[in-house]
Amino acid sequence: MDKFTVQQLADILIRKNRLSENEAQAFVCAIFDVIKEGLEADRQVKIKGFGTFKIIDVDPRESVNVNTGERFIISGHAKIGFLPDTALKELVNKPFADFQTVILNEGITA
Repeated sequence: MDKFTVQQLADILIRKNRLSENEAQAFVCAIFDVIKEGLEADRQVKIKGFGTFKIIDVDPRESVNVNTGERFIISGHAKIGFLPDTALKELVNKPFADFQTVILNEGITA
């Protein structure tokens, strides 16, 4: 899966929509600012046809240091989750709609 920088997203907008570099960078930064401000204000941002960004609270939990076996607590924190809109999910999954499920271990005994 590719990871994009702001500049790479701007370059895509420049190529596909004939925007200037300044316009494209300003647009990408503005979208991220709107999402950030919405999350800070309401803890979620819904973009129709795209999806919902949401702040999710993660409770503290116990873990184990695999090197020492020592137990420790990972403190609680917030993270951002994303749930795609049905339209986006269908668009992404459409090329795979005709795939058939195949059982790989049928008839194999261990």
